[in-house]
Amino acid sequence: MNSKNKKSILREFLSYLIVAIAGALFAISVRIFIIEPYIVPTPSMAPTLLVSDRVIVNKLQYKFTEISRGDIVAIYLPEEDKDLVKRVIGLPGEEINLTDNGEIYIDGEKLNEPYISENVEPYYNNEFFELDPDQYFLMGDNRNNSSDSRVFGPVKSSLIFGKVFFIYGPFSRIGTVN
Repeated sequence: MNSKNKKSILREFLSYLIVAIAGALFAISVRIFIIEPYIVPTPSMAPTLLVSDRVIVNKLQYKFTEISRGDIVAIYLPEEDKDLVKRVIGLPGEEINLTDNGEIYIDGEKLNEPYISENVEPYYNNEFFELDPDQYFLMGDNRNNSSDSRVFGPVKSSLIFGKVFFIYGPFSRIGTVN
């Protein structure tokens, strides 16, 4: 093999290596800054999200839009060193009243929750929460089986790192999340 062929092979190898490195850097960047896959570990969001559902978290969503009531968000709890997925119930500055008959009132108005399963009858301990200007009240849809803001308190916006928007597995559950 002459030296011209060796240089040609070396150049081709380097071009493939550069493409592979660029692809890997792109994939890592997307994972770190744009979207993140997440596997639902508990039944706290049933029936909306089931145990072992594979979901995509949009990490850019709240850089451009406000967090809204009803959004399903991914949060990081530093005291437990884990990520959780919960639904936004209360917004900054609101007063949340959880009644012992299973109803939620926000600033005195009853919250309509169509995402709660009809066979679930939530029970609350007549709790009252007043949210600071940078806090959100989060709850699981499976109210009687959820560790949420009733346990760990309201969550600062800095701990919310994205919006859950798509289920990509299992195959039978692929679709958008409401």
